[in-house]
Amino acid sequence: MEKVKRLKGPKGYPIIGVLPQLRGNTFKFLSSVAKTYGDFVPLRILMTTSYLLNHPAHVEHVLQKNYRNYRKTPMLVKKLRPVLGEGLLTSENDLWARQRELIQPSFNRHRVNALGDRMVSIIDKHLEKWRARAGSEEEFNLSDDTSLLTLEIALQTMFGTSLESDFDEFAEAMKVIHEVASKRIWDVTGLGEKLPTKRNRAFLDATNFLHNIVDRIIADRRSRGTSGEDLLDILMEAQDANTSESMTDTQLRDEVMTMMLAGHDTTATMVAWALLIVSQHKSRLEILRDEVDLVLEGKLPESTDLRSLDYLQRVIQEVARLRPSFWWFARVAINDDEIAGQPIKAGTTVFISQYLIHTLPSIWKDPDTFDPDRFLPENIARRPKFAYFPFGAGPRVCVGSSFAMMEMQFTLAMIFRQFDVKVTSDLEPEFGNLITLRPMKDIYAKVSPRVRH
Repeated sequence: MEKVKRLKGPKGYPIIGVLPQLRGNTFKFLSSVAKTYGDFVPLRILMTTSYLLNHPAHVEHVLQKNYRNYRKTPMLVKKLRPVLGEGLLTSENDLWARQRELIQPSFNRHRVNALGDRMVSIIDKHLEKWRARAGSEEEFNLSDDTSLLTLEIALQTMFGTSLESDFDEFAEAMKVIHEVASKRIWDVTGLGEKLPTKRNRAFLDATNFLHNIVDRIIADRRSRGTSGEDLLDILMEAQDANTSESMTDTQLRDEVMTMMLAGHDTTATMVAWALLIVSQHKSRLEILRDEVDLVLEGKLPESTDLRSLDYLQRVIQEVARLRPSFWWFARVAINDDEIAGQPIKAGTTVFISQYLIHTLPSIWKDPDTFDPDRFLPENIARRPKFAYFPFGAGPRVCVGSSFAMMEMQFTLAMIFRQFDVKVTSDLEPEFGNLITLRPMKDIYAKVSPRVRH
C-alpha cells in the first residue's frame, strides 16, 4: 500500500489551533499559509483537522466530480439562516435541487436581457448625481455609491419599485446584516450572538425590517396578480415540472432575500474594484473607451450591444480574477473520500479560496498584474478549467452570474464613456475581514467630465 505523504501546516495553539488567526484576518492568514505550505495544508481547529485546498484539481473534485459528498458547513449555514432561511445559498439536498430547478429559468438569457432597458435607465438616472459632481470636483464615497446603485437595480428588477420612503432604511438594514454576519462566522460556540448586545439587537431589527418589507410586497402581489414584468413575478409563476406546485410565500421570501443580499453587495464591490483598478491603467482604459465609443456610437447601451463589448467583458473577468467578491468558501465531507492521494475523513472541513487559486504563480504569469488579455480565447484554452471560478463552479454555480455580468458591463460602459475617475483614497487598500473581498476602508473618488484624446 502506498504511504500517504505527511503534510505540513501551521501549528497554532493548544486545543483551539489556528482559530485566532482565522478570526483575526482570514485573508492574511490563508494567503500566508498557502505561500508557506503549498496546495494541500492541514489546519488544526478545535482539536480537529481541516484542510486548505489550493489547486484547480481539488476544486474540480469538490465542486464537480464528487460534489454530492460535500455540503456547506453547518456553522456557516446556521449564521445565515436567520436572514436567508432556506434560500439557494443555505439549502441542501432535495430542497436545494427543487428550488434550483424552479429558479434557473428566471435567469435564462432571454429573461435577463429583457431587464436590460430597465437596468440602463436606473444607471443613467443614478449617474445624474455623477454629472453634478463632475462640475464641482466633489469627493464622494465610491463604495457606498456603487452599493446604493446596485441595490436600486436589485429592487427595481426584483419588485418593479425602489421602495421610495423605505429605501434608505432598507439599504442600512442590508449593511448591518452583512457586517454582523461577517463577524459571526468564526464564533464557533454561537454564544456571542445570543447576548443582548447593541450589535445583536441591530441585526435582529434589520432582519425583521427586511422580512416585513418583502412579506408585504409578496402579499400585495398575491392579491393583485402577476404580469411577468419583474423577477418576483417570474418567481411566483414558476412551477415544479412534476407536481405543478409553485413556491410558498416563505420560500419566495427566502429566495428574494438570498438574491438581494448576496447579489447586490457582490456586484457593488466588483464595480468599485473595477473603477479603482482600471483608472490606474490608462492604456487599458483607452482601449476600453475606444471599444465603447465604437459600439455605442453615443447612445445608451442595449442588451444586444453586450456581445460586441468584448474587451470590457475581459476587463471585468480580470477584475473578478484579482478581486473575486466571494473569495473563499468551506465544504464538509459527508463520507470518507480521497483528494490527491490524501484521505479525507467524513466530517472534515475543506477550505477553498478563489483568490488564492486565481493568483497561483504556477498557472498565472505575473499573477498580480492587471492584464485583460488573459481572457482571450486562446489563453483561456491553455489553463485548467477550474483555475478561474469567481461565481463558483459545478452544479451550485451562481444562478445570477449572467445578470451580474450584464449589470457590470452596463455600469462600467456608461461610467467610462462619460467620466474620468480619480481615486483619492489608498490605491492599494488592505482587505477587510468580511464575507466579501472588500477594502478595510471605503474607496473615495472624484469624477470629472471625460477628456477625449
